[in-house]
Amino acid sequence: MRREFNMPWPFVLFRPLVAALRRCIRPLETLPDAPDLFHVYRHLYQHTELKREPGGWRYKARFYPDYLTIGGAAHAIFRVASPLCKGNGIDIGAGLWPFPGAIPVDVWRGRGVGKSCSDFVNASLDYIFSSHCLEHIEHWHEALREWIRKLTIGGIVFLYLPHPDCAIWRPGSPFVGDGHKWIPTPEIIKTGLVGLRCQIVQYDDGPDAMQSFYVCGRKQGDVKA
Repeated sequence: MRREFNMPWPFVLFRPLVAALRRCIRPLETLPDAPDLFHVYRHLYQHTELKREPGGWRYKARFYPDYLTIGGAAHAIFRVASPLCKGNGIDIGAGLWPFPGAIPVDVWRGRGVGKSCSDFVNASLDYIFSSHCLEHIEHWHEALREWIRKLTIGGIVFLYLPHPDCAIWRPGSPFVGDGHKWIPTPEIIKTGLVGLRCQIVQYDDGPDAMQSFYVCGRKQGDVKA
């Protein structure tokens, strides 16, 4: 008997079974609740600007560990935000990882799908927490103005954002494509909040371990429409 593919002849008999099994195997990213990394791995691996290394990717001569690309960045800042974000609040862009105690709001996934900032009455919230969301909004200043209208006087807005020095967060990178519409910087965010009648009460220009920074403001007065 002819031996195909250099296989011992008994195994050739099982080729139809092996082929059938292969047809039944589902890609990992099609499994229910598959981690984000499963969804993007094939795309990233084929990208010519990226080199796969143990535990992450090399992009533009810098190594970025996998934990930066699988979501849940907000967990890195919960401990800092918790003493500031008290009372009745929302997490805008919560996704699958809402801020503890906040009402999640999201346009994509998680328990916040179907909710929006417009659902809440002006001057009704004690805080707004948002992690890695504002960079997805092209007209971010108008969105931030609307968010702050929802706060009571003295209410807190806590923004956690990708650091401008992190290449994988920049618009057009293999990791975010056109999902990120602009590049936030600590100074732009501070200036924007002050212009919307917020006092900067705490910040860290970063970058932290998640290649991010945060700015926390307190609403001092009503914002004009």
